Amino acid sequence: MIGRLWLLACGQVRVRVTGASLTRFLNLCAAQGITLRQMDRTAWNELHATLSIRDFRMLRRHMGRTGCRVHILRKRGLPFLAARLRPRTALWGGAIAAATLCWLLGTHVWAIQTEIAPAIDEMAVMQQLSEMGVHIGMPIKDLNTRQIRWKMMQLQPNITFFSLNLRGNSLTVVAYGSTDPPEVLDEHAVTKVVATRDGVVTQVRALEGQPMVQAGDAVQTGDTLISGLVEPTREGGKYRTAHAHGTVQAYTTHTVQAARPLTEQSKRYTGKIRHQYALVMGNKRLNFYIGSGIAGGTCDKIITTRHFWLSDSVVLPVALVTQTYTFYEREPTTRTAEDVRVDMLSRALGETAADIDGMVTSHSETLTEQNGAAVLYLTVHAEEQIGTEAVDDSTVPEENAEMEQVP
Repeated sequence: MIGRLWLLACGQVRVRVTGASLTRFLNLCAAQGITLRQMDRTAWNELHATLSIRDFRMLRRHMGRTGCRVHILRKRGLPFLAARLRPRTALWGGAIAAATLCWLLGTHVWAIQTEIAPAIDEMAVMQQLSEMGVHIGMPIKDLNTRQIRWKMMQLQPNITFFSLNLRGNSLTVVAYGSTDPPEVLDEHAVTKVVATRDGVVTQVRALEGQPMVQAGDAVQTGDTLISGLVEPTREGGKYRTAHAHGTVQAYTTHTVQAARPLTEQSKRYTGKIRHQYALVMGNKRLNFYIGSGIAGGTCDKIITTRHFWLSDSVVLPVALVTQTYTFYEREPTTRTAEDVRVDMLSRALGETAADIDGMVTSHSETLTEQNGAAVLYLTVHAEEQIGTEAVDDSTVPEENAEMEQVP
């Protein structure tokens, strides 16, 4: 099979040889190394055979010595096909363009997708990657994933996992991490645990240090809950300082006041819709409209980008951008306090619960109308962890210090 494909690529000629000296013709071919394939003796003075282009050219130089005549019956192969297509410049131009496109698709990055955790600033990550040379249209051979990953971990300390996954000509940026961790005091420093808000203690769990409160005690913001000065545990013992840490659970109360005007500007859509199109090729954008778009605050703008994929991993360097404008008019709308109760309550509860390091146990609210606005008074009861570390400047009692000086 491979041999036949090679012969077709080189070109073949099917000939008819006529004459009374066919034996002399065969002897000449054998002497000159001319290979005859698929020979067929059709008559006593006629022979059909297939030759390569090279052997046919050699045969023409020696035909006068054989007394036979050679007629071409058929030409097959890539050289003859190319000769027939040579005058068709558009076809050759299209073939060259297709080959160039295949080369560009296979050697450059034409799509960048992201899988970045919400806790990480995606814009900052993409800006830093751009400064490192990672952008649409970059050569794949210039993508040093190991070096880029190392630099990104240095620039973004809160990233715990970072990778660049290349599939075909599509690059996926994957980054996971957490928000900036709270500042941790030196583990050898003398610290105490203080209350971050008022509450009634329900549980004290001191991992290190001297508990200063117990369940049922009422505390205020800033009160010491766990001291870094530890009392002696036996008679004649000594005070010692420690890096106090632990958790203190307490019942807390949060009060929230929120207001919302009852007369608001609402949108009334007119039914008018306008579309604008643009073509993005690599990093270049071609707008099919005049100007930079529709300005003003009387329409909603939705931008959709459609990429063209040959497969799941090969994307064409062309994208169609559609900008859809839906026009509306503003008109005043008056509501009652009951109409906005659910929305105001859910927003206030959500914002309050986000600041609680625990769980909400109950809540109560009062909604009134004042001066054309709905005013919400919300009281939230919760059980949460209220302890946080702070520097402890306590000193060892004097009587204990004097005892330490006795030999």
